[in-house]
Amino acid sequence: MDYKQIVRLGEQQKKKVGGYRHPRSRSRTPLKVSARQYAAQLLQERLTARDLELARALIGVGMLTRHQIQRMLFADNAKLASNRLVKLYHYHFLDRSSYWLADMGYEGFEPCYIYTIGATGLEAIALQMGIARSQVPYPTGRYTLSREDHFLLHDLQVSEMFTRLRLGGLERGCDLVWFNESAAMQRYGEEEIVRPDGIAILMGEGQQAAFFVEMDRGNTDWAHKVKAYEGGRRQVAWQVALRVDGWQPTAYPAVLCVAPDGIAREVANTIAGSPAQTQFYLKSWRTFLEGDIFGGWYDCHEREIVSL
Repeated sequence: MDYKQIVRLGEQQKKKVGGYRHPRSRSRTPLKVSARQYAAQLLQERLTARDLELARALIGVGMLTRHQIQRMLFADNAKLASNRLVKLYHYHFLDRSSYWLADMGYEGFEPCYIYTIGATGLEAIALQMGIARSQVPYPTGRYTLSREDHFLLHDLQVSEMFTRLRLGGLERGCDLVWFNESAAMQRYGEEEIVRPDGIAILMGEGQQAAFFVEMDRGNTDWAHKVKAYEGGRRQVAWQVALRVDGWQPTAYPAVLCVAPDGIAREVANTIAGSPAQTQFYLKSWRTFLEGDIFGGWYDCHEREIVSL
């Protein structure tokens, strides 16, 4: 059976404290037993529901910074988050890197460790699902965290959208259901029609909303991208692909676009000049970082600022 890379995240307790620097830790020792054996032991003795929620989030979005994790799962308590993440790293539940600190600061992120799911994390989720590790819907080798990972800063921007939608959804009483790039891709037979960076579905009591996500670092051909979404909208099967817990959207989801500051106006004009029926909402990267996730979006067709 094939498992799609779709995760659903619920609510955690909220507590907020001031800033914190990640503690130094000793070198990680190699595992003395297989990752699956150790994962089974951790599940019995040491892992919490929050640890497993983090693993599911990483399977869905690929990578998260310590700052993103502390905001989502530790009520913005940096010390609590950092101490727990150190333990999970030494359990081989998580992997981490600090190669990108300067780049992160330049891009507006808090410089800190970046985390991906580790070998025992994958095995723990596999054991919970009753499947082999190879069946866990996670692209092993895709998120290397190395200096040669040319997609890393883009992936961190996707992670920031994921984080903000999850936190904003909680304020509205909604869970976040996230389809990663692979699960979000729309096809016609074997032909790829459009490949969003993700699909976010906010689901709460009597309220649901779905959005495509596009995080642009200046390399997107927006005229082509708009046509691709129009092609996806004309496919009957998109409603079935987005069905969650018996619910499916009745209208083709809007596209949340974030573009570099220097080209956001050009992107808006390109989208506005198209005859597309798909709705596109746009923010520049800095505006995205500084504002509320649901407010301040530019409606590219109506040419006005709106709230979602």
